[in-house]
Amino acid sequence: MFGKILNFKFKSVSEAKLAASFCSEKFGSKISELNIIGLNIFISQSGDLNVSIKFGSPDALKKFESRYIDIIADLKGSLVFKENNFVGVCTFTYEKEAASTEM
Repeated sequence: MFGKILNFKFKSVSEAKLAASFCSEKFGSKISELNIIGLNIFISQSGDLNVSIKFGSPDALKKFESRYIDIIADLKGSLVFKENNFVGVCTFTYEKEAASTEM
């Protein structure tokens, strides 16, 4: 599994919340088109926004990277933030499925 990790640093939690809504809408609307298999968005108490996007193949990741600048152009035009991101290969992931065991 291949991933793109985006780290955005905002002046306030309020700005990070706005950016989280933006990212949810923009990246969420591209799930099928860009073959995204996992999307997580986290906000910290200090105004950081972390987005983890997972892909099943290197080609899907490359397609995302070629479209990335266009996808976040409105965010860059609306809010001031510092950006850091990197590409990685997922070495371990665990998510517990929510299930009811009551009969």
